[in-house]
Amino acid sequence: MSFPFPILADDPHLVSSAAHLDLVEVFRGSPFIYTILMIISLFSLILWLYSAFTLRLSGMMPQHFLDQIRSLLLEKRYDAALVTCQNAHNFTASVIASGISSRSHGHQVMMEAIQAEGRRCGVGLWQRISLLNDVAIIAPMLGLLGTVLGLFYAFYDVNRSPDTLASIFDGLGIAVGTTVAGLVVAILAMVFYATLKLRVVRLLNTIENEALALGHLIDSEEGIR
Repeated sequence: MSFPFPILADDPHLVSSAAHLDLVEVFRGSPFIYTILMIISLFSLILWLYSAFTLRLSGMMPQHFLDQIRSLLLEKRYDAALVTCQNAHNFTASVIASGISSRSHGHQVMMEAIQAEGRRCGVGLWQRISLLNDVAIIAPMLGLLGTVLGLFYAFYDVNRSPDTLASIFDGLGIAVGTTVAGLVVAILAMVFYATLKLRVVRLLNTIENEALALGHLIDSEEGIR
């Protein structure tokens, strides 16, 4: 597989020729580095797609769950609300359950427990998407490593003759390809990370605000006896 790249001829009267970049030959120049870059790029894409489909408000804070919990809290059926949260197994349920469990310690402590639980549950989300940021850091380093190794082997050949000096430039062009590939992977990973970061921030803010609103429905003095 090859792509044409037009280059200008030295003689303006000559028709410009075309150089062809052989991707197979480029891959053979540093197969180990290119394989790693392809693996981590595929990992980034899969992680981004998985997070895009799972980080949804409907899954982390189902509307039917909120309606049920709100109804139970208005009726002051706190034990039933706690059981419902424990059986729901979603992000918001864990946050609200912490508030109901700590209602006997007063309103302020209850609100702090809700916020603390929200931050604790959010750590897992941040750790997941931070893997994309790690890829964006590692990929250029791998690309640069491939380029440096290519340059090292290109100039280290002690058996080179004057007739083979021209082949060095071909080798240099192939070696630089790893840096280009590393930068492409890093840019894509940074774009994926930025989009997921924005979504996580919006989701956590929405869930925290809703959880605090439900927390105000809990009579904290109910548990003080």
